[in-house]
Amino acid sequence: MIERRRYAIVGSGHRTTKLWAPAFKRSPVKDLGELVGICDANAERVQAARRWLDFSMPAYTDFHQMLGESGCQTVIVSTPDVTHDRFITEALEHGCDVITEKPLTTDERRLARIVEAERRTGHKVEVAFNYRYAPFASEVRRLLAEGIVGELTAVEFQWYLDTVHGADYFRRWHRRLENSGGLLVHKATHHFDLVNWWTGAEPVDVFARGSRRVYGAQTGRGEHGIRCSDCGLADTCPFYWRLDDDRRLAALFRGPEHVDGYFRDGCVFDPEVNIMDTMSVSVRYQTGMLLTYTLEAYAPFEGYRIQFSGTRGRLECVFPEYVVPDQEFSFALRKQARLAGAPEELDTPALGHRQVDTIRLYPTFGGVKEYVVPRETVEHYGGDARMLASLFDDRLPDPLGHRAGTRAGALSILIGAAANRSIAEGRAVGIAELWPGAVTKPERVDVRPEVGS
Repeated sequence: MIERRRYAIVGSGHRTTKLWAPAFKRSPVKDLGELVGICDANAERVQAARRWLDFSMPAYTDFHQMLGESGCQTVIVSTPDVTHDRFITEALEHGCDVITEKPLTTDERRLARIVEAERRTGHKVEVAFNYRYAPFASEVRRLLAEGIVGELTAVEFQWYLDTVHGADYFRRWHRRLENSGGLLVHKATHHFDLVNWWTGAEPVDVFARGSRRVYGAQTGRGEHGIRCSDCGLADTCPFYWRLDDDRRLAALFRGPEHVDGYFRDGCVFDPEVNIMDTMSVSVRYQTGMLLTYTLEAYAPFEGYRIQFSGTRGRLECVFPEYVVPDQEFSFALRKQARLAGAPEELDTPALGHRQVDTIRLYPTFGGVKEYVVPRETVEHYGGDARMLASLFDDRLPDPLGHRAGTRAGALSILIGAAANRSIAEGRAVGIAELWPGAVTKPERVDVRPEVGS
């Protein structure tokens, strides 16, 4: 019988109440660990979270007090991105291991603090990259690891956030670059990590362009309020969102907002918005592989397309999220589906979602081969449950290398941080400029990971 570890969580918002804390009531997590504390600087929010979760564990507003009193062995960090380095380093120095939400942090200065604390204390940090664990992503990893397209030469990756999910980043704390690093860090850390993990390659330098075309004050959308709740244009604005329609988010944010002044339904056209919504990034890897990546946060549909080119062929993947292709023509149906709840709650067969996804191989000389992957319809397409099992039980085999440590977390955010600097300075930015521990010059490496049977 294994000894159950003691866990504490800092941050009592969406991911804590939707994923991390509820996991301690379900197997396998409840069999492997005990939740002994939850902390948030907003005293009313942390109590609201505990009531919503129906947990009796202690609630704290002082992180050091929780570390000292709870006896936790691992801290789960689920706070705004810019604060990750503080909580990670303090937990490590207290003698705890850490599981952190992505992104690991927002910039190279904060990254250096985390890397040094991990080295000095000998405790470990793991990054919760749930996209890695979805069966579709795992199958792409397996196929590329087999070398079916030969030596990888180029990757084309387009990610689309729709006008429900994408707009939400412009309502919350994410909309300030200093809080989140912008979407090139906060959101694209998932995407850059997938490319790094899928290909086994590490980035060398980055060139990027970006702009803000739909959200923020410069779009000239009229006399909007500061927030949706008190906006006089609620009946005509297509981006209007009712916080009170979501009971969980209303409990967490509506009541406690007077404590810290943070409200969850900010206007997407507020002058405070300073992150970009349209981005294009070019990344060179040490293997010579080139990545071309685009992200838009106002698409009429959600999902991604990715193509891998190699010396023996091409692998193509299209992954629509929430809406299957034959529904893309109906705006009314798309809006009905996407407004039914939070994004991860929408992926249900009742909304007409596809049951399988297809990956196509186009050999340079020869016919087309298809690989069919059954689609799971809950919790990030099966990724969350698999990630939880892996993070809470390190005895499980990991032949595809799903678990991600500090280096993987660092390289994914450094692409975004380098892209932000490239946009600001109009030049290519080397990853090693930001982090001396990164690859410093191109060199040929073996991109095929060890794959178990």
